[in-house]
Amino acid sequence: MIKNVIFDIGNVILNFDRDYLLKHFYDGKDYELLKEKTFFNWELLDEDALTLEEYYENVEKSLPKELSRYSLSVLKNWEYFMHYSEGIFDLIRELKQKGYKLYILSNMTRHFINNSYKFPILKEFDGIVYSAPIKMVKPNEEIYQYLLDKFNLVANECLFIDDTKTNLVTATRFGIHTFHYQSNTKKLRDFIFSK
Repeated sequence: MIKNVIFDIGNVILNFDRDYLLKHFYDGKDYELLKEKTFFNWELLDEDALTLEEYYENVEKSLPKELSRYSLSVLKNWEYFMHYSEGIFDLIRELKQKGYKLYILSNMTRHFINNSYKFPILKEFDGIVYSAPIKMVKPNEEIYQYLLDKFNLVANECLFIDDTKTNLVTATRFGIHTFHYQSNTKKLRDFIFSK
């Protein structure tokens, strides 16, 4: 029986579309180069291996000077361009009202964490594990074990929702139920309430 529902944030609760974001700042002839360099090694931010300033310095070195300022704008403002997945806000509230315990397990940068107050839905959760503060990232097994231990969760009573299949594969090794989310909130709701 599912008692605990664990959500990823990016492209589950909040849409993180790199093209949608970047095109607010630049849509010129060097767009693909800017996109490649701005998001190259993003996982270094997720695991807190680099500060935002250090990351930007690396990006700046890899871009022509006239492009680097757009990259800086993206890196400092990207959370403003994340929006709720359709229907997810209502589903989270419904799950809470029905007595499910709600958790977040997300690869997320310190920049987002410092600005997470902009998303009030996150207050609905009983516990949150972000990658950056603990320097662990999905799909590595250690972050799943950390979540289970931190909140005393029983794996087979948990459902983990993520948009990335490799992250789900690791969760299944612990006996955690999984759902591959692809902007299909109705299917997710039906899946949860069928368990």
